[in-house]
Parts: sequence; structure tokens; C-alpha cells
Amino acid sequence: MSPSAINPAVTAGRRSRRKATCWFSRVMVVVAAAILFGACALGRGPARSSSVETADDSARWPAAPIVASRVDEFVSPYVAMDDFSGSILIARAGQVILSRGYGFADVERRLAADDRTAYGIGSITKTMTAAGIELLAGQGRLTLSDPVTKYIPGFLHGDSITITHLLEHSSGLKDYYSWPSYATGRFDPISQAAFLAEVQAQPLDFPPGTRSTYSNSGYFVLAAIIERVSGMPYGEFITRNLFRPLRMTDAGDLQDGLPGRGLAKGYDPGFPPKRVQRAASVSRAWLEGSGSVYASALDLYRWLQAIRDDTIIPLGTFGYPYGWGTRTRFGRHLLEQNGRVPIGYASYVALYPREDLNVIVLSNIQSEVTEQMGVGLAAIALGETYEIPRLRPGFSDPPVGDSTLFASYSGRYEIAPGFVLTVRSVAQGILIAGPDGAFLPMDHEGPDRFFFRPLYVPIVFERESGGQINALDWGGEFRAKRLD
Repeated sequence: MSPSAINPAVTAGRRSRRKATCWFSRVMVVVAAAILFGACALGRGPARSSSVETADDSARWPAAPIVASRVDEFVSPYVAMDDFSGSILIARAGQVILSRGYGFADVERRLAADDRTAYGIGSITKTMTAAGIELLAGQGRLTLSDPVTKYIPGFLHGDSITITHLLEHSSGLKDYYSWPSYATGRFDPISQAAFLAEVQAQPLDFPPGTRSTYSNSGYFVLAAIIERVSGMPYGEFITRNLFRPLRMTDAGDLQDGLPGRGLAKGYDPGFPPKRVQRAASVSRAWLEGSGSVYASALDLYRWLQAIRDDTIIPLGTFGYPYGWGTRTRFGRHLLEQNGRVPIGYASYVALYPREDLNVIVLSNIQSEVTEQMGVGLAAIALGETYEIPRLRPGFSDPPVGDSTLFASYSGRYEIAPGFVLTVRSVAQGILIAGPDGAFLPMDHEGPDRFFFRPLYVPIVFERESGGQINALDWGGEFRAKRLD
């Protein structure tokens, strides 16, 4: 299909609406909003999407050279705007039809990315943690209905929280990105014992099993259970039982002070003219089980093939593919997951089982454009209609700002009681942070208009009749009232 150019603000708006279930829980806006500034991902709890069967249309799939040409054209604007730098792999019907790098694995040294470059994969880790739990269940060493206290004695509320609750985000455990102790201590390592003590000190968001709200904390607890049942560290367990059998040779578990093999340097969006900056040094210890794995595009291709072929554990055994999101797109069933971690990485993978289509997007710039790109890349590979983004006005024709203008936006903006965004002005522009205190820049695009690349969403500041800023509009999804 021929691509069509579009307004990027419209694209971001569509994406923002589609992701609303990830950012804001239908039942607990404040809790899910806290995750917005943490590691958000597509994998959900027990909600399902039905598969829509389609006739075999492989005859109209574009040939590999055409796919490669269209992918280059599609990706080029994202690379030009420094929204994306990384590796892409597309495989269809058992054949890799595109595998290449874009941009740099190391900006300072000008080292190019390729299909063996490794990246932090964020919440795609959860698919592996879930597989580890299912592998142990298949061996009869645990059952999904077991209470947490069976493996972590004395765990508060652990008699009523089961392994299934942890897998499907219905445990009620508060996501650690919303903890005050994470905001103040995220740069320092945290031991497993200290994490488990802190998660128990936080009040439950709801009684276990009554709701579903995304919780990275639950997957940290699952990693702790894997360690107790297997008798080996989490990283060693997934290496022995997943990575080695599947020949995921570039994959590993992130550790403080231990650079992974071939691991790209992580970057955050930055102010012009560089537009990227080295990511913060958040301790990898916080990520265990929920976002701690690094891997290359080739590794994740092998992982998706194992999922398709039920190599490790048949997904149907447990009734739901835990750690994954199930969707229907282009009239086709798929499994997908994305990831973003505050150490400069973002990722997206999708498996269309019936078409045997695998789409992998890995980036060493912390920007959730990877999901939007993954959807477009699947459309290209399947011969569906897709859209090429235009360069945003803030990049192609940046407006002139000054310190007085930027200072006028500074303040606190309340999304809902208990959840506040903080905007801070600096010489180059303005920064925004959620409760985790991680301030990241916004691109200035015009009068009162900005674009937040980490979450790939437009932000507009609103003024009252007297000209004072009184609110912030987040991608048309919600309005945050200014507090001061």
C-alpha cells in the first residue's frame, strides 16, 4: 500500500487514546498515572481480545526488498528527530526479511547499531519472568494458585495474594515507581530483602483479586519466588533455562557495574542542538524481574519463535499468555509487549502467530515511539495501509523561547488528588517530572505547545483570560489544573 503523510500531532493523539488503558486504570486513575512516569507496558491482566480469522492474503504481501525500502523511508523521520536510534528486525513466514541498525549504539564514539547490539528491553522482561514461573509450575515445583507466603513466609497480605495475582497485575501491590522511597533512592542499589520490606510497608491499592492495575512490584516479587524455588539467582535461572537453550547469546540480566556484552549506551531525549543526553544512572537492582533483561534483536527473534513453537512452555497450558498483551490489529490476532526503562532504553515486540510475523524494535533512546513504529512496521510487512510521519514543527522550525517565557510554565499541576506533575524551567527550556522526580525535557513546538518525547505525547498549556497559565492538557486525554 502507498503511505500517506500525516500531521504528527494527530498521530500522537491516536496513539495516546490507544494507550489510555496503559496509563490510566479504569478503576484507579491515580495509581496508573504514577506508572505513566515509570516503566509502562502493554501486558495486562486477564482481559482478552478475540481473534479475527482472515483469509490467506500472503499473496499480496510485499517482497522483502520493497519492505526494506519502505521501512527505511518510514524510520527516517524518527531517526532525523532523534526520537529513535536502535535496531529493527522483521521476520515473516520463517524468514528474516529485514534486520538492521539505525543511528548509534554509542553516540559519543559514533559506533553504529546493528542486529547484534543489545538493549535494555524493559517490560518485555515480564514475558520471561512469567515463562520462568510457568516452567517451574510445569515441573511441579509450584502452582499458580499458591499464596506468596508459601515461598516468602510472613509476607504481609501474602496469604491472600497468589502467584496468579502477581502474574495478572491483580495483587494490589503498589507499583514501586510511585513510592516516595523510589524517588529519593532510585540511584542507589536496593537489596531484595529491602525491596520486599518496602513493598509490604506500602498500603495495598485494593484487595487482591478484585481489580487489575499494572504493577512492576508484582514481577519483582515473582523474581524473588523464582530464586527461592530454583535455589539460584534470577539472572542465572533465566540464563540457564531460557537464554542458553534458545541460543540467545547476547542476552543477560542487567547488574550495576557490569556492562552487558554489546550493550548500547542508554540515552534520554535532550534539548537542542544535541537532542539526546546520557540517561540517568538508576540502579539496575530496582528492575529485577520487571525490566532487568537486556537482549539483541536476534535474541528476541529467537524468543518469539520459542513462544510461537511452545518450545519452553505451551502458552495454552495456563489459559492466558502471562506477561503478554493480546490484541487484534488489521483483523489479525497478535501477542505484543513494549518496554521503557529510566536508563535510556525503549522496546517493542509483536508476534502475529497465524502469519508468523515477528516485529522487533529496540532503541537506546528512552522514547515510546517504539510502539508506534512497531505497528507501522507490521503494516508495511503485511501490505496494509500505513503512514509516514512528518518532521514535527519543533524540530524543523523551532520557535524562539526565552527564560521569562519558560519560567511562566513552572509549577505543579494536579492530575487527580494525590498525583501531581511538576514543571521546572531551565535556560534551554522546560522539564517535567512525575512523582518519581525524574525530570526530562519537552520539545518547544509553538506558543504554549510542547512535545514530550519519552511518552511521545503533545502537551499544551492553557491560559485564563488574564493570560496566566492555569492548566496543562496531556494529549487531549486529561487536563491537569495548576496548583501554584
